Amino acid sequence: MTTAVALAAGATGWAIAAGVKSPADAAAGRQPPPASLITVPVERRPLAAVVVVQTSVTYRKPTPVVLTGAVAPLDGDLSSGPVVTKAATAGRTVREGDVLMEINGRPVFALAGRVPMYRTLTEGSTGDDVRQLRAALRRLRPGAGLAASGPLTGEVLGAAAAWYRDRGYEPVLPTAAQLAERRRLEARKDARAELAEWRRTRGARIYSGEIVFLPRLPARVTTVTARAGREAAGEVATVADPAPVIDGTVTPEDAELLRKGQPATLTSPSGKTYRAKVTAVGASVTDRATPPKKETDAKDDDEAPVGVPIRLGAAKGVKLGELTGQSVRTEITVGDSGGAVLAVPVAAVFTSAGGQAYVTVDAGAGTTRDVPVTTGLAAEGYVEVTPGDAGLAAGDRVVVGGS
Repeated sequence: MTTAVALAAGATGWAIAAGVKSPADAAAGRQPPPASLITVPVERRPLAAVVVVQTSVTYRKPTPVVLTGAVAPLDGDLSSGPVVTKAATAGRTVREGDVLMEINGRPVFALAGRVPMYRTLTEGSTGDDVRQLRAALRRLRPGAGLAASGPLTGEVLGAAAAWYRDRGYEPVLPTAAQLAERRRLEARKDARAELAEWRRTRGARIYSGEIVFLPRLPARVTTVTARAGREAAGEVATVADPAPVIDGTVTPEDAELLRKGQPATLTSPSGKTYRAKVTAVGASVTDRATPPKKETDAKDDDEAPVGVPIRLGAAKGVKLGELTGQSVRTEITVGDSGGAVLAVPVAAVFTSAGGQAYVTVDAGAGTTRDVPVTTGLAAEGYVEVTPGDAGLAAGDRVVVGGS
């Protein structure tokens, strides 16, 4: 019994003694553990840099269609007023050379041009309207061999007459008797003024009311003002682009990254995506459907970045009609690695005093090696790297965070 008690007392004393530490041992126990490297694997992955912007999908500002003159008289009757015999059709897409509507049974052709058709054209006419007519006929009848410039000649009027007939309408041409009169005038050396008057009043002509020049074609008829059976005067319809456009505003810094033709992805509020592409940046954006916000009187206005307008259009085959009037998130791809590349986090790259970029590779057993690299596209927090002779492969671990 005495022996057992002695053994128990000795064991207890030994345990207490074992728990007692010297001041030096206690201080050592409070030191932080040795620092370890923070590493991440080198990846082989595609990279794409994007500019994100909130955009609106709308039709461009409608263009009014205004008739500026009369059509050819009906059966020579100069007393009959201009009456709509076939109205334009709302929602229809009009292409160059199409008949937009009919006045007194005569066609009103839609041609591309910014100068309105303001007069009846006859042989010898010159001006911007003649130039536009020549350009349109060169597009519509490329085999006619018309020159790009010059006064309105019989050759141009002949091409116009052929176009009229192709579309089922009779051109306004001189009669046999009038042609005989012209030949008599041409035979006289003193009939120059009379011949000019003949060309103006009795020669082939294109009446000003039979052509409307529109700044953009194809165009979509958005509204129709002049109805069948009513008098045709002034504005008869409005047209807009046949497809919606996507307008937005970016910072000047982002605008420097944008180029015409860059691909983009639209995401609707419902999450559906659509393919698009950049069509204009900055001053080349005209007729904005959604103008930028007006400047305010806030004191910090001078310090606020000035927005740069951008415009996008749907990719080929993509319909955006259901997005009209909506605000959508747009991601524009401004850089693409073109496939999988070696990539590391941006924080893994450091630059020497000489300007050479490096990554530090964990070589194992507590050792590291610095590998020179050439950096490429940076996106999504990663940067493309091309290693030097030291070598670098997917799966290697590189040091990040200055560890």
